[in-house]
Amino acid sequence: MDHKIIELKPSDYEKCGNIRDMQRHSDLEAQLYQRLLTGNQTTFVYTVDSAFVGEISLVRETDDPDYTIPGRRIYVSRLIVKDTYRRQGIGRQLLGHAVEIAKQAGFCELSVGVDLDNYAAVRLYVQAGFDRILFAGEDAYGRYLKLLKTL
Repeated sequence: MDHKIIELKPSDYEKCGNIRDMQRHSDLEAQLYQRLLTGNQTTFVYTVDSAFVGEISLVRETDDPDYTIPGRRIYVSRLIVKDTYRRQGIGRQLLGHAVEIAKQAGFCELSVGVDLDNYAAVRLYVQAGFDRILFAGEDAYGRYLKLLKTL
């Protein structure tokens, strides 16, 4: 089996439907695709024999200073691994790759938002060094944290 992490090209965006239900949140998908087209977001995909099985994105600018500060803080968005490939270390590898890319790009902080009921994700981010809580709150999707990692 051939395993790789590649940068997603906008022309391959629809292949992410192998990882997640892209129809369920079509408005959000349109925003994500637009960020990809404008270069505000870079998405990396974990492939197994060319099939898309996981993804993570780095977003350079948002309207929320907890998530992004130009030239200083970049936001980890959409770490998703296809159900049948979970618990194999793919999320950890994608996160490690994103950390390295952020460092290479000159950022010194990495932020993430995580739902409190997603215990595996909370554990992954804490183990990866996201050790500062920027915000704890609740939105339409439930309770969540904004976490920060210093690079």
